[in-house]
Amino acid sequence: MWSLAWRNVWRNGRRSALTIASIGMGLAAVMFGQSLMKTIQAQMIEKSTGIMAGHVQVQTVDAKDRKFPDTLMRAPAALEPALASDPRVVAASPRLVYTGLGYSAAGSRGLVICGVRPETEAKLSLIPSYLRQGTYFGTGERGVVLGDTVARELDARVGERFVLMAQSKSGEMSSELFRVAGLYHTGSEIYDKQIAYVPLAMAQKLRGIDGQISYEVVRLHDFRDADAVKAKIAGLLGPGLGAYTFREMNLEVLGIQEFEDAIMGIVMLIVFAIVGLGVLNTVSMSLWERIREFGVLRAIGAKPRDIATLLFLESAVLGGAGVALGFTLAMGFIRFFGTVGLPLPVGQALSYFLPFDPVIYLQPFWKVHARSLFLIALVSPIATIGPATRAARLKVAQALRHL
Repeated sequence: MWSLAWRNVWRNGRRSALTIASIGMGLAAVMFGQSLMKTIQAQMIEKSTGIMAGHVQVQTVDAKDRKFPDTLMRAPAALEPALASDPRVVAASPRLVYTGLGYSAAGSRGLVICGVRPETEAKLSLIPSYLRQGTYFGTGERGVVLGDTVARELDARVGERFVLMAQSKSGEMSSELFRVAGLYHTGSEIYDKQIAYVPLAMAQKLRGIDGQISYEVVRLHDFRDADAVKAKIAGLLGPGLGAYTFREMNLEVLGIQEFEDAIMGIVMLIVFAIVGLGVLNTVSMSLWERIREFGVLRAIGAKPRDIATLLFLESAVLGGAGVALGFTLAMGFIRFFGTVGLPLPVGQALSYFLPFDPVIYLQPFWKVHARSLFLIALVSPIATIGPATRAARLKVAQALRHL
């Protein structure tokens, strides 16, 4: 039956080739779109978690804003030693975040002051990779790392003095003198214009608090392990503290991801519908041209289910060849653009909110691709149900008289 189905498919080689090409191009387009969307989403997660949020955070449960907790805590003593031996964890470190003012000889402006532990922050944050001038806290405990935009506005240069002012715990305004250790450029207006990084001890001194932090941040090798690591961390926390993944903190990124997935789902439905119509047309034309032939087969003993099975096998040949072609084309495109990159203006569109690379290097996402392969492989047999049912119901006498 397989041999007969193969020969029947290639009776009309041009029509079959066009059908296989439509299936292949449809699958290739879907897989390429999936790779592009998922690569962009992965980069969005990488950038949004790599500068401030991290993949998992420990905060007080009564914080009103998960991005910038307004309640302070003390770092759980057992947390970092327990995570140090976890192969999924890159690093964990405390941070203290609050608003303040930055002063230079040229002027002042409001800033978000982020106190970090410099020795571990290099593993947690992407900021060191965006450094354009100076070093990452190379001037000691009174170094400050600024975005190049705010440094340009305040005429603050590497090595020069820079004053930070904030409201202390007692309600009074306090200030500390720093020296500009380095300037970074992420391409994001929010980060380059608003955030100043200082050593954690100095951030605590400026705020007038001892040993308290805003949150403990954890960075993972693979962000997909966030839920599992969160569950582990939850067992190490005392009352009043909770663990939260980046999905619970970056709702904007999650919303964009769900929106893109919905669009991709609609595109897949349209492509699969077009492919299904192509297969239906091919099989229906084949049925119409071979009604007399099917009558002869029935007359010499073939059963209705044999005729239907033959048509299903022919559609399987078309679908299998189309899937093989589409997979080959898609992987070729994905590997090509994964090597040379695909320039897209996504970075310009998102630059206000987060840094984004102007060139996208595509990656395969096998779980998502496997779902598309499975679904498009179902299109051919589903599209063949109608013609196969009609073929099985042919009356032998009428079929033999068909011209």
